[in-house]
Amino acid sequence: ALLAALAPCAARDLETATLPADDECVGVDGGLKCSVGLLQRQSRLLAVDWVELIEGGECPSTGEISCQQDGLWRHFKFPAGEFPVSRQVSVPKYTVIEGIANPNDNDKTKKPDYSSQTVFVATGGVSDGEACYCQNLKRTWEPHSPSNPYHCHDLTNEQVKSFRKGFLMNSNTVVKNIAFQGKDTLRPSDNGALCGGGVFETPGCVHNRCEFTHLMTGDGKPVTNVNIENVRLNDYSGDPALASQLAVWVAQTTDTHTPTSDVHVKNLVAMFLHADGINFHGFVQNAMVDDCYIQNTGDDIYAVWGVNFDTKGIVFQNSVAVDAGRARRNHYGSCVAVYGAKEATFRNLTCFAPEQNTRDCYDSKNNGVTCNGCLGIIKQSFDADYRGSVFNFIDDKFYDLKRTEENGQQIYDLTNPQGTGRPTVCNYEWKKGGLTVNIANDNDDSESTPYTSLGGTAVHEGNGIGSKNGCDLSCCKAYCTEQPQCNSFAWSTQYASCFLKDAVLQVGSPVHAEGSFTTYIKNS
Repeated sequence: ALLAALAPCAARDLETATLPADDECVGVDGGLKCSVGLLQRQSRLLAVDWVELIEGGECPSTGEISCQQDGLWRHFKFPAGEFPVSRQVSVPKYTVIEGIANPNDNDKTKKPDYSSQTVFVATGGVSDGEACYCQNLKRTWEPHSPSNPYHCHDLTNEQVKSFRKGFLMNSNTVVKNIAFQGKDTLRPSDNGALCGGGVFETPGCVHNRCEFTHLMTGDGKPVTNVNIENVRLNDYSGDPALASQLAVWVAQTTDTHTPTSDVHVKNLVAMFLHADGINFHGFVQNAMVDDCYIQNTGDDIYAVWGVNFDTKGIVFQNSVAVDAGRARRNHYGSCVAVYGAKEATFRNLTCFAPEQNTRDCYDSKNNGVTCNGCLGIIKQSFDADYRGSVFNFIDDKFYDLKRTEENGQQIYDLTNPQGTGRPTVCNYEWKKGGLTVNIANDNDDSESTPYTSLGGTAVHEGNGIGSKNGCDLSCCKAYCTEQPQCNSFAWSTQYASCFLKDAVLQVGSPVHAEGSFTTYIKNS
């Protein structure tokens, strides 16, 4: 019945359809001549409303888009071609959306042959920096007052859907083997404190603190069992200004007893994003990011924003982060950022970072450490509570970034990486105790570095046997190696100061997680 109803509309659309000016068409004798492939692709777009197929409850096949029913599950398979996205598309429970092929090579930076890929393309994007996007306060870090009003008061859920072009993932859903091209040209100021805009989102509050209960994506409730695999974002158009806000946004919900859980992201590649890469916000449990590559963001790349919820079971592993904060000229961003959580593991992450921005980082505290001062940053912002929290950083690598720019395109050389000499983890804000940070096989400088960070200042440091000022991490390690009595040292990125100690410690020795210094132990 659905296809029969759509057929007359499709026929009328085909009669009047015109290809957009940026398609592969060339002027010929005052007209347009376009490749047969593009005309076929345009016909495919208009032959069926794919959004109605997905959001409906049936499982029809169109000849181009097939659907197989297996119990409760509907499995849609899309052919190669472009498919327009004019708003946020709700993916119902028990729905699989699968494109024709994995768009990512083993070399994740290699652009695929898009003529043989399934590509979803936003029909437009945010270009107004003053757009009403979240209904946030003008200055989110200050209370509401006559001098600090909200950006707007009339945001609607329909407007939210129109801004957030992408997929809203409900429980038991899968999207795999697709590419997506966003068309936002900027990050609006109303999204400065981040409320969403991901290519993939889960239902929840539009406002990042759930201040307006009538503003929700979907039904606003927690979901479970979401899988995103083999997807590629934002290198289809060739325009370096076009992107999405985020790759993945798990939204906070008003349910304080039930987490959004079992969100799995595997082999996601994002080549440009205006805000974060992947952000687990609110009450989230048992979520995993694996085998991903994200570069050129406007903010943090891999983030957990659990506030004071029992957010745990979070794993980021085997993934690469390149040039956090570049889209906003390195004014804010880290490869890994935590804004509250109870337990998270960051394993085998490779971070390529520019120089720490000590000049004009938006958060200028601690010498601009939130601008790539460390591989991972632990923040107390947004009421984060770390009492009883445990974070594990295992086999992570922190390298200097080699970058050039041509015609607005970022060009990265990731070969022969060199260590930054900066810390793996920094915590300069949480001083109330109860936080444990475990760092194993610290590779700040090279894989042969014979020291491991304890993630804080050792409670029992032993006796001092020497000190140096103006000494970076490499200098401090070399200094300790030269001194036979040195078994550990305390070093501060903030003060570039090194204090050698004779205490023989081991991974798991008690530490003070707050403060400016971190103890490193000599490996046996």
